[in-house]
Amino acid sequence: MFGRTRRAVQAALAANTLPDELKGFIASLVARTRLRRAEQLDIAAELTSHFSEGLAAGKSADALVASYGDARQSARELRASAIAKRSALDRAAGRLVKWSSIGFTALLAVYLGSATAIYLREPVIAFDARAAVNARLPKAGPEGRALELYIAALGDEEGRYRGEWFAEHLIMIETALEQIDGDPTVRNPALEQTIRRSLQELATAIDTLRTVRTRPTLGMALGTDALRDDAAVRFFGAGALDYGGTQARAEDPRSLASMLLPQTLVLRGAAKLLCHDARMSAQDGRIDDFMDSVEAAIVCGGHVGEPGFLVCVLSEMGVYHRVIDTVRTAVEQSPEAFSEAQLERLEALIRGLPYDLVAAVEAEHLVLRDLIQRSFSDDGRGDGALLPRAWGRVVTPLGPPFGHGAPMTSAPIAFLAGPFAVSALPSRREAESWAAQRVSATIGALSATTPAEFEAYKGELDAMKDDGQSPLFSVTAVMLPHVDRLIEHPKRMRRIQIDAADLIARERAKRAGDSEAITATDRSL
Repeated sequence: MFGRTRRAVQAALAANTLPDELKGFIASLVARTRLRRAEQLDIAAELTSHFSEGLAAGKSADALVASYGDARQSARELRASAIAKRSALDRAAGRLVKWSSIGFTALLAVYLGSATAIYLREPVIAFDARAAVNARLPKAGPEGRALELYIAALGDEEGRYRGEWFAEHLIMIETALEQIDGDPTVRNPALEQTIRRSLQELATAIDTLRTVRTRPTLGMALGTDALRDDAAVRFFGAGALDYGGTQARAEDPRSLASMLLPQTLVLRGAAKLLCHDARMSAQDGRIDDFMDSVEAAIVCGGHVGEPGFLVCVLSEMGVYHRVIDTVRTAVEQSPEAFSEAQLERLEALIRGLPYDLVAAVEAEHLVLRDLIQRSFSDDGRGDGALLPRAWGRVVTPLGPPFGHGAPMTSAPIAFLAGPFAVSALPSRREAESWAAQRVSATIGALSATTPAEFEAYKGELDAMKDDGQSPLFSVTAVMLPHVDRLIEHPKRMRRIQIDAADLIARERAKRAGDSEAITATDRSL
């Protein structure tokens, strides 16, 4: 707009015979008025006429410029005169635009100042969440920790995890088993031979893994504490034990939510191998080996859940489910191969599988508290506001949908979102209260002893999800997703346990000739 006006004035001046210095003076003076194009053209015409008369009177261009006066003052006077000639409505609209621009500029300055202050603010880390998690971990007894046995079974000569070697054989076994299970009515000696060859290649590892049943505690610390464990660092690698490099650890911007747990995948693989070995042992009539592998797989499941986080305990329950399937299949197919003592032992193992979702939810609450303290400011009175830059540092390691590219994780967006986050998103007190209520209701549902009590807590959780009480942007909602499915987990798992244990109990009752027990277990099944 201004460029076109300036070119229009210059074109009008070019059409007359004034000296260049006068043309330049007029163009500069007219531009300073900041008037509309028509008004600037009128002023340029008046000045051209004025200076032309002066030249005709014999005055020089320099003298005319010098006699004209202060150009800035003249521009202001010309502007005021031109505006005074406008209509009342036009002048009112101009004042509105002027003061709106001033108001917008002032608000923008205030917003940017507030955004700067919020962007530079750092959260207050009030408690060491990692130390709290490590304090919950069980301590190994005089028998030692199981980690060394996993290293001996799955590590190389230098104690490094042989992941590719282990995965290759495990995949071969599982692929063959899938094909066998596709048509269980037909034996496939070739596929069975493939499984036996892989199990033979892993025989030394299996023998070592069976001994983990003598060591109930994995004995592995978490987070930066794990980096002080030379054996764990050699086995998993430092990069797998702690997110980020030296600089990231020095700044320590991460929460428990970003803690890496490489042992979960490794131990689940070990438990799978033990279950596959148990299946083949039962098929071959090697029941002592079957019992050893089953007991070791159960202990291995406990090691999977040892860190106590929800994902770990759910993985632990997945291991137990696989163990139950393995035991049930073996007893159904070859019940006569088991002694009474062995059946009694299997029944006790299945009924008493140890998993604790309540403790896992409590650990998840610790994660939530750590996430909040690392993402919110602290006013010293139990409240504060979400700090977008701190929030971005916490969630970036989590990956999609909270990692790179998510809202408030990039620096420009985090800067601009600061005042919005303070005014529109939940406060620290609201986030902590909502998290505590959600955790409390979840634990209540998991601990319920009657259907009515369970339904009451389930209704409370549904209300928090559906009635708008939980804020749309609550940062705590990401840590306990799908609670409605979580609270049903123990009931489903317990039903699977009871069905398998009752199957074993029926076999025991049949051997003992106890018709009442047989009838009772038949009714249960």
